[in-house]
Amino acid sequence: MNQTLTAPADSHLPQLQVLADPRAMKEHLQRQLPGFAAGHLHIHDLRLLQMRYKPGKKCEVCYELHISDLQSGRSGAQIFSGVIEAKGKLAARLAKAQNQPQVQPQFGPALHLLPELDLLLWGFPNDSRLRHLHRLLDSNRRRDLLRSHEELLRPAPGATLVTAEAEVVKYAPWDRCTLRHALRFSEGSTTVLYSKTYNHKTEAAAIFATLQAVWQSPLCQSGAFIVPRPLFFDAEMNTLFMTGLRGRNVDDHLAELDLAYTAARLGAGLAGLQQCQIGNLPRHTGQHVLAEVAKAERIIADFDGAFQPAVAALGQALRTQHAELPALPITPIHNGFRISQCLLVDDTLAVIDFDDFQCGNPIGDVASFAAHLLYLPLREKLTPQQSAAALTHFCRGYAQAAPWGLPKTVLAWHTAAQLVAKQATKCITLAKKNHAEKVSRLLDLAAAILAHEKELY
Repeated sequence: MNQTLTAPADSHLPQLQVLADPRAMKEHLQRQLPGFAAGHLHIHDLRLLQMRYKPGKKCEVCYELHISDLQSGRSGAQIFSGVIEAKGKLAARLAKAQNQPQVQPQFGPALHLLPELDLLLWGFPNDSRLRHLHRLLDSNRRRDLLRSHEELLRPAPGATLVTAEAEVVKYAPWDRCTLRHALRFSEGSTTVLYSKTYNHKTEAAAIFATLQAVWQSPLCQSGAFIVPRPLFFDAEMNTLFMTGLRGRNVDDHLAELDLAYTAARLGAGLAGLQQCQIGNLPRHTGQHVLAEVAKAERIIADFDGAFQPAVAALGQALRTQHAELPALPITPIHNGFRISQCLLVDDTLAVIDFDDFQCGNPIGDVASFAAHLLYLPLREKLTPQQSAAALTHFCRGYAQAAPWGLPKTVLAWHTAAQLVAKQATKCITLAKKNHAEKVSRLLDLAAAILAHEKELY
């Protein structure tokens, strides 16, 4: 998707406006990249896939270029990820990158510095923190790896793997990459599986163990809730493999669904998920939430000093009220539960992302879902009335299925914290369209919820 972004003005990163402009970046890359400048590689289209921004410090970008090689006649897509940093800080990153092995991308250079923009670019699959990703995109090495697990993957006894095609589903530079693998076997059958490769700082083995525990739980084995079946984990590549799910993403089909009914089922499903037995999860406490709020205060105030009084008042109110919240049982928490993480497989609900599972206050997950629903009217994906109705049904479904209930004071506190620490901050760091207006409205909404001037259900 070609993002609609509004780059903020930042005196430390003056090139932000150009980076956020696909037309301007197409001209820069055509003129400056090796092979492109010479004329035999031509950019037909450029899409801005992602932009992550830290005010006054750095900005990371990801582009997809549609390219023709005028010499060979080849054409296709090529991803480039890049970073700019405050003046003087990019040299060390360039030196480190030059000392790492690189592989040749389909089009263009593996690593290149654009002096005009002080932009350091990597040609996919080169990634300084996903160093083994290129192995999964090499057809021979990918097939050899999958054949080593053929007993687990084959659809029938004696079937052998013939081909294994791969395509990128989602790529977050320096963080993770999801690939879709289409497998064909000797007797003609086909199957689809997914791989997810993580950077070396992420404990992907723990994520795989969590997925196994949820998949083996009574909730999922009964068919009441679906998660991808975990297949195997490759420690060297920090990559997990799982089955594919054929379903509809709820977030993409809001207009077609009975949203009240679906939201109530999601609430009950979340309560069931939190009652699964999952061991060795890291703890997420109220102090962690307050630390996230404090970080958000700095980001929002650095972005625009006019927001400083409002966000500081919210931070202080959250810290004051935290001590008065009633204690609740510690349970497994998804730590990012929202509509976009959910699928409908036929008529059964499924969850697809387990990267941030921890144990903590279960109401934090309800608040995550609530904050996302409250944000959707700002994106014009739902009307305020639809958002409010869906939230009411979600909360009621959850409250009926959760043994600990849904205390309104706890929900209000966590939702206000989520609106500040996650939704408002993402409007800035992801350079969302009309970000200043959205930040203002989200802070006002958080203040109203925290003051109990707005009921959530």
